[in-house]
Amino acid sequence: MAHSNMYGYCNASDHSELLGLSNLTLQPYESNPNLKENLEEMYHMLVLQVNSLNGPDVKKFSSRLAAVCYQLGRIYYDTQDSAMAESMFLKAKDTVEDHESEADNILSVINSLNMLGYIKEKDNDDHEEALQYLLEAQYVYQEYNEQRWGSATTVNKLLPNCPKKRALITKKNPLISSRLFTLFYIIEVYKNRGNITEALMCTHLTLKLQLENNLFLQSPLDWALSSALIANLLCQQNAYQQARHHLAAASTFMEKIIPRQYINLYNSETYKQYSADISRCWARYGLRLLKKSKTRFMKQKTHKQPSMIFNNLLFKNFNMWDEERVTRYYVNNYEDAQSLANSILLNLNHTKKYYTFEKSASYYSDLCMDICLTYKLLSYFQDDPDKMGKLFKKGIVDLELTVNRLNEESCMNICRRIWYELGTVYSDMMDIKYERHVKNKLVLTEYAIKKINLYSSSSIKYYLRFIESFYVQRKLPEYVCDPYVKPVLLAHLHMARCNHKKIVNQKNVKLEILFQCKQYYQTVVDYCQRDPRLESMIPVELTSCRELLRSIPSRVDQLLKTKGPVRYYV
Repeated sequence: MAHSNMYGYCNASDHSELLGLSNLTLQPYESNPNLKENLEEMYHMLVLQVNSLNGPDVKKFSSRLAAVCYQLGRIYYDTQDSAMAESMFLKAKDTVEDHESEADNILSVINSLNMLGYIKEKDNDDHEEALQYLLEAQYVYQEYNEQRWGSATTVNKLLPNCPKKRALITKKNPLISSRLFTLFYIIEVYKNRGNITEALMCTHLTLKLQLENNLFLQSPLDWALSSALIANLLCQQNAYQQARHHLAAASTFMEKIIPRQYINLYNSETYKQYSADISRCWARYGLRLLKKSKTRFMKQKTHKQPSMIFNNLLFKNFNMWDEERVTRYYVNNYEDAQSLANSILLNLNHTKKYYTFEKSASYYSDLCMDICLTYKLLSYFQDDPDKMGKLFKKGIVDLELTVNRLNEESCMNICRRIWYELGTVYSDMMDIKYERHVKNKLVLTEYAIKKINLYSSSSIKYYLRFIESFYVQRKLPEYVCDPYVKPVLLAHLHMARCNHKKIVNQKNVKLEILFQCKQYYQTVVDYCQRDPRLESMIPVELTSCRELLRSIPSRVDQLLKTKGPVRYYV
């Protein structure tokens, strides 16, 4: 292809896929906030008992005191008294020092450490101290497992006379629930610190724990979506086997587990939305694999192998549907690339059924861009120029229909992205025809000329729409803002190139084309002279532009000297 899309849309991840505080409510607790006075009274009584007793009774009352401290800390936090809340959580931990991992203390200690980590991370942005508390909670949990103390003692047993707020979802397995919240908060800290690999490992562990214990602290639908979302991050590590495994697990959960075990969720509005989101994740997986395959195919390039630390990121003893439906290997021929592309398109079209244009024009446009990209990537594996052109044409059908429906005023950035992409695709289609009929000197039929000129004009039309969207008082301003100035300048160069490749049979028309090209080149040169920073953005293109600008007078002279009948000016 003549040029790559310098203004292309990409699905860059900001790592929001990882589970964390951003999509998780605060860990629930048992006490009723209206009973603060009762708990404070109990707290003071237990402090006196712990300080006045000796022997085995001290441990029993210390455990009760730790439980009260945690419950009080939660009430103080809910009533905006963070300082008192922190002191209570610390008191809960310190009261049972050296006995944290015993059955009577494990829940109070881990829950208090979780809250300290939550406060430091969410309220204070203190990643280091938050991580220190949360890793301590993790260590206490691991020590408890090694010591095999038996079932963790719940607050109901430690404080039998303390009225409860409500039955909790965490009541089913409170220790695993606490462990999961520890991991959720650790993920958030890792994410904010930029430790994405560590966050990824923890995310898998949360999914695995929930699946093995049939305990979902959020909706079971969230489990499926989370499994699909982290597949995108695994793809970025080239861990396609593990990425596909998580996607297959998500699809299995949606297709087999939800309909059987959670009938109330099946076919709900949320179910339909999550099903569409998971299909989009499958499409992203396929696009990533197809992009990498294209790079290997075109440049004979190999990609880094995934780290061995991802090898065990699999769900054991989970009967999933056949993962081999979709490849996890790079493709290197048209048949395999087409199979992968068909899977991508199937998932994108499924997503479009939920995210219609009327529901979300922006998201729908992104899906159409992905469809266009899929066909474009597939074309690189096709040897037949005519079939390549047909693939490009298929890719832009939805895109052209969509951009014509968009409200330019409210969706200007989306329109710009699509206009630039359409300009690029039509330019590539023109190149295919031009390469075949002009450079390779195939018979230059009237039909071929018509197509070359049509694709050239269509490309210029969309590039011009893109450029004109920046006009102020019907002309390009002296300065275009940084994110757009490079694609605006490149669009001028692309228009000049498309214009120059038009095939005409009249000398005066060819002269007009040359003068129009000169105007495009001059605009780029003038812009770069006004702002020297731009030279570093397009150094190769600018050098070429200056050379072409200098060559135009001689080309005009040569054209004027041409005598006799000329069938076509190429």
